Amino acid sequence: MKIYANKKYQTVAVYAAVVIAVNVLLVLALNNFSSIMDSIYNFFNVMQPVTWGLVIAFLTNPIMEKTGCLMRKLYKTDEKREKAGKFIKVVSVVITELLFLGVVTGIVAIVVPELVKSIMDIFDNAGSIVASVQKWINKFFRNYPSLEQAATNWLSDFNTDIGTIYDNLKPMLENILTGAWGVVTVVKNFLLGFIVSVYMLCSKEKLLAQIKKIIISIFRKRTCEKIMAACSQANTVFSGFITGKIVDSIIIGLICFIGLTIMGMPYATMISVLIGVTNIIPFFGPLIGAVPSAILILLLEPKKCIIFIIFVVVLQQFDGNILGPKILGDSTGLPGFWVLISLLLFGGLFGFGGMVLAVPTSALIYSFLRTFVENKLKSKNLPTNTEYYMSDVAHLYKKPPERTPLTAEQLLELDIPSIEEANEIPAEELEHTSVNTTEA
Repeated sequence: MKIYANKKYQTVAVYAAVVIAVNVLLVLALNNFSSIMDSIYNFFNVMQPVTWGLVIAFLTNPIMEKTGCLMRKLYKTDEKREKAGKFIKVVSVVITELLFLGVVTGIVAIVVPELVKSIMDIFDNAGSIVASVQKWINKFFRNYPSLEQAATNWLSDFNTDIGTIYDNLKPMLENILTGAWGVVTVVKNFLLGFIVSVYMLCSKEKLLAQIKKIIISIFRKRTCEKIMAACSQANTVFSGFITGKIVDSIIIGLICFIGLTIMGMPYATMISVLIGVTNIIPFFGPLIGAVPSAILILLLEPKKCIIFIIFVVVLQQFDGNILGPKILGDSTGLPGFWVLISLLLFGGLFGFGGMVLAVPTSALIYSFLRTFVENKLKSKNLPTNTEYYMSDVAHLYKKPPERTPLTAEQLLELDIPSIEEANEIPAEELEHTSVNTTEA
């Protein structure tokens, strides 16, 4: 007996099988959630060198491009530039990576020992800091014995905790200087990532071509164009913001170090590093770096605390109004309200790294959403300017008034010219036409 296939029921059966399979996979994933998360963590842990390589290549790519552009100017003709293309590529990659290694080595050799020394000094001076705080407590709360006793008890517990932390951290800090305490793994991943970045920079064009090849082979032409445009926009936003913010934070950190050194502030190196690193975070960064630094200076040298606060305020105003706009420009285009929301959301979910990437990621999402909304409005023949929607928009949905047809009496009252009258040429135009004919 011959069986005839029914396409309708075949489609229903396929959809049902897919739904059942997805549900089974979800149940298995929920039952083995911890194992799956451990596998994902191990995968990303193994891929750390590749992650380092991507980050290094992304940060050094603008330097390599500018170096290659300068070298191409040394050749006068396009033919010579084309012949020296590989040589220019290799030299620009070598110069870029050597410059990157020089910067990293300088930071590690100069900043890290000073930073560790400052932390050790803070723990060594913890006793004097606690004694000065105790004097303040006795002075300000002498009329409130209960508050004075509570503050003294809290300070005593804090001093005990500081001593415990110091005893635990001091051997670790000493091991850092001797090359122990797990630094080998970080150095290994960094060196492997550095090698990966060299390969990425050398074969950047080929890697991008392979990715484009895969995208074009899977998606339609219109979808491919959208994906390419989105990737290009993401590269522009992230490279412009992150690279500019790093340069801006380095300059702010150097200016802060010079200013604190001139004013004789304690722990100038550590505070400058803290101010520079936290300056990468928009909006909250200056506050995160300035508050603990001010408290530290207040405990050590109270008279200099006001000077430090004024200096940091002036420095941040210089950064926000002069230096930042010059370096970053309008690289994000994200309104201040959404900057605040993105920092709170990404910071709460992903910590410090989330706060660094919050603004460019949100700016990219905001740009895509804005383009989508504007295209939808244009398809409805509506304006895209936001100010147009600040007032009542009910008029957008009002139907135009219906037109009533004219009655017979109204039609008879209309003065409609005949064809001869409509085609009749005025006398002035006729005389002007005849004069032009005569002159010709």
